[in-house]
Amino acid sequence: MAAPYRLRGHKPTSGGAAAGILGPVVKTYRGATSGHVAVAAAPFVLLLAYGVWLQHQGRLMQWFNSTFSMGAVAALFVLSIALIVRTATGGGAEIIRLHVDGILDLRAGPRAVRWDEMEELTAVTAADGRGVWRHTLRTADGATLALGATIGQVEDLVEEIRLKMVEREVPAVRARIAAGDVVRFGAMAASAEGLVMGERVLPWSEVGELDAEAGEIVVKTAGGERWGVAKLDEVPNAFILAEMAQGRRG
Repeated sequence: MAAPYRLRGHKPTSGGAAAGILGPVVKTYRGATSGHVAVAAAPFVLLLAYGVWLQHQGRLMQWFNSTFSMGAVAALFVLSIALIVRTATGGGAEIIRLHVDGILDLRAGPRAVRWDEMEELTAVTAADGRGVWRHTLRTADGATLALGATIGQVEDLVEEIRLKMVEREVPAVRARIAAGDVVRFGAMAASAEGLVMGERVLPWSEVGELDAEAGEIVVKTAGGERWGVAKLDEVPNAFILAEMAQGRRG
């Protein structure tokens, strides 16, 4: 179902207001180090390239005989090394702040998202299907946040979100199933009878492991046989479904 059309856009949250909404800061996630090191190294690379060009023109020694040129080279060299070292040890700018009651996305807004506003976390696989490229977090108002490799320690951040969503959503899903609802997880669903894919139902007592393999979520029977397969990005909150299967099987 498409997100409802909103006449008014999301109102950005100031960093100061976030503390009142989300509570104290627990951890900060910065830009991935590798990309920022490459940017920091750019002046050094340009300096080397300029030196090669001067050597090719036969003017390198003439340039070095200038006191001003030597001073400029030395200053640029020291600045480049300092930038590389600082970036490698400290990472890039702040991107996400993890608070007690949610996260603050500093990339746009900034935007505060409480744990109870997080509805879907979906793993998006790489083009070659060999691994997860990023995660997409959908909030209660229909907005989406991309959590990918540009965030340092993004796996740790995703795990924090998963734990909070499991803590809140699993009891709610169990209550809905007990009331007779069929709870959908994209290409899969959970009902009182068992795990559902299309017209097929695998009773909970016969559900084995739900594993992620090569960009797919694979459902196995208690005997270890493959019962059903779907793409990871077609099963939002697949980790909650796996927790449900484990609990119902137990």
